[in-house]
Amino acid sequence: MFLPDFTYHRAKSLAEALALLADHGNEARVLAGGTDLLLHMKRGNVWGRPCPKHLVSVRDIAELKGLELDGGDIRMGAGTTHREAELSPLVRENLGALSDAVNQLASVQIRNVATIAGNVCNAAPCADTAAPLLALGAVAEIAGPRGKRTLPLEEFFLGPGQVNLNPGEVIREFRIPRPPAGAASAYARVARREAMDITIVGAAVQLYCTPDKKRIKEARIALNTVAPRPVRAREAEQVLRGAPVDEAAFREAGKIAAMHAAPRTSFRSTAEYRREMVKVFVRRALQKALERI
Repeated sequence: MFLPDFTYHRAKSLAEALALLADHGNEARVLAGGTDLLLHMKRGNVWGRPCPKHLVSVRDIAELKGLELDGGDIRMGAGTTHREAELSPLVRENLGALSDAVNQLASVQIRNVATIAGNVCNAAPCADTAAPLLALGAVAEIAGPRGKRTLPLEEFFLGPGQVNLNPGEVIREFRIPRPPAGAASAYARVARREAMDITIVGAAVQLYCTPDKKRIKEARIALNTVAPRPVRAREAEQVLRGAPVDEAAFREAGKIAAMHAAPRTSFRSTAEYRREMVKVFVRRALQKALERI
């Protein structure tokens, strides 16, 4: 397979990248790590759409970099690579679910170039960082020809390969609330192999407990590969709210999450298997988060 012809543009600033995207319209795509985009282009289309004639590289843009604590939020630039997130003490100590995801995703070589925003904007239902970011309450800060806007990540995913970005817009950064005391998160997934394989089912949770760890104050659960887009399991969250911290509550949450999931059968797995794995991996993620608390 060969890449189709395209013109490569190496933007040095966010303003230059936005100008290039505006100039070339629907024929342009942002190139960050390129680990997904270039593979799609080799196959002849990008999520069923024609391959772009112009690729606008954002790899050198300082405005899209950085991973730091900013007030009560953790600010993560769109250009943050999976490897940078993996090695970050800030992520490891505060964003356990995201740390779990980037430690399991692909290979070190891919994690060195693939970006968090690229994984999110690819909008694959199996994207490993999507469910953790949903569970963590991430907000995307978006820049475009009409200025900046913010969007909760729950409103960002529209379907496979479809995101809530207007023409010429790019994600500038993510804002993730720093979890309070008594809260922790975790991500658990099943794949045919431990690495270098697409997730069959993934579950991310953020768990808030009372100081004595006997009751659940709040929980956020997000799933991937069980619907056309990453989703929150709100019915399961409701079951956990105010429940005692025990195995029975975790099992019930997994059961409810599975009941409301809508997986499909593919060559990797049947829908029935995926639904059963939702039960297992929601429970495992909750137990892992509890241990971290």
